[in-house]
Amino acid sequence: MNTTSSLFSPKVAIIGGGPAGIVAAKSLLEDGLTPVLFEQSNGLGGQWNQGAAHSGQWPGMPANSCHIKMSFSDADYPAGTPMYPPTEQVLAYLRSYAERFGVNAHVRFNTRVEQLSRGPQGQYLLQTVNEAGERRTELFSHVIVASGRYNKPYYPATPGLDQFWGRVLHSFDYRGREEFRGKRVLVVGNSISGLEIASDVASAEGTQVISSCRKPRYIARKIMHGVPTDQLAFTRFGAYANQALPPAEAAEGLRQIILSAVGNPADYGAPRPAESLLEAGVSQCQDYLDHVAAGRIQAVPGVESFTTTSVVLTDGRELPIDAIILATGYDLNLPYLSEELRRETNLDDKFIDLHDFTFHPALPNMAFMGMFEQIGSYFVSAELQARWIAGCWSGACMPPTAEEMVGGVADFQHFRQYRRMFTCQEAAELFAGNLGVAPALSRYPELAQELFFGMLAPAQFRMEGHGSQPDARARFERNVRYFTDGQPMPLTPQHLQQLQMLAARLPQHQALQELVQQLQPELVA
Repeated sequence: MNTTSSLFSPKVAIIGGGPAGIVAAKSLLEDGLTPVLFEQSNGLGGQWNQGAAHSGQWPGMPANSCHIKMSFSDADYPAGTPMYPPTEQVLAYLRSYAERFGVNAHVRFNTRVEQLSRGPQGQYLLQTVNEAGERRTELFSHVIVASGRYNKPYYPATPGLDQFWGRVLHSFDYRGREEFRGKRVLVVGNSISGLEIASDVASAEGTQVISSCRKPRYIARKIMHGVPTDQLAFTRFGAYANQALPPAEAAEGLRQIILSAVGNPADYGAPRPAESLLEAGVSQCQDYLDHVAAGRIQAVPGVESFTTTSVVLTDGRELPIDAIILATGYDLNLPYLSEELRRETNLDDKFIDLHDFTFHPALPNMAFMGMFEQIGSYFVSAELQARWIAGCWSGACMPPTAEEMVGGVADFQHFRQYRRMFTCQEAAELFAGNLGVAPALSRYPELAQELFFGMLAPAQFRMEGHGSQPDARARFERNVRYFTDGQPMPLTPQHLQQLQMLAARLPQHQALQELVQQLQPELVA
């Protein structure tokens, strides 16, 4: 049955019920606004809703970040949660969070958005269809696009791929190692998903795994020097260092962390990456290098072509294979955006031009969440982005001006040309700064080490500013000290020197200058 209605709603439409959509709805409710969340499946969770058509996860798949970084600022995981929770526990957390904060009452399940376009008088027209085939057209004054960045697999046009006789699938469709037991499996790509899938398949008895990559990367483990990589690499110091240091110098610092904790992939029998981390790149997996060293994974160069039964590598070798798993990434996919909105935002299969990854000057009262490629967990940055959007629309904070947004779009066009990817700590610093909720370092000199060099525990962004909570500091201390048995982490001489270096190179950061001034006696000592 097809029905059409044209009704104006003062509510905020949210497209997508994954982590971004859930926390967007929660943040709007927190600021007194009313969301209407459109979710195409029968349950919340997005990619973490394993088994849904739009999810690319397999049963038991572990998270890439520890549970502290996979949480929001005002809700922890239950006691006893593994350090890297499986997809089922992340989904349970998200659904519990939505129920706790009243999001479920604002969700329209089994409702797919078919088109988003401009409407009259600055509003937006949303066309949807539900599971019964009933179509509905509504006007909304505000819209948040939060339908996810990783849901349209990219398939390379490698010669011979369409002629291969065996099983070919994208990592998005991988559902576990059992169907590959006893086979010769080629995994193409060395992103996190490529390394995790190669490691998972290699755990099946009698399976031969060939791991191919065109450009060898440095490989961090999930746990390095006894703590999660989140605590070593994804810190506030990292965000400041990327501002203060030349890119090559900042990247070298991360390379040295990886080399000191893991070593060079060549030490395990994998291809040696380029000396520069900027050129080589970095990936993460706990067990991949151990599988290579044990001979369970054969690490090889890139793919030149395929035959009906084999792969031809760029070094000329031809290896027989039974199946191919393509961990070759994703295209940015917003099929419901009208052609006019696509042109306005310069949308292509990789990027969408926005101010601070969120707003566009030609699209008032529309926001986009999580449409940028990020290194590290999206949970912390997604919540801060959602809170910033809600604050702008509720009047809790000053929204960017049209001139600022024009400049921001120009900045992004430069970014997409030269950098392409953002880090979770840079995103958190950006959104927290826009909202005014980044804890001022000078106010907490006793927490300087943990706020600056510790894990990016999300409760720190509830310690002050809009949406602050009285128990946030206690929750932050509990979370950031999770891996030190509750003991505070004092500043080391090396940390003091690093702070002094950043202060010298970033004179515009007043809070950093004040903190270094407060710590001057320790610096002199």
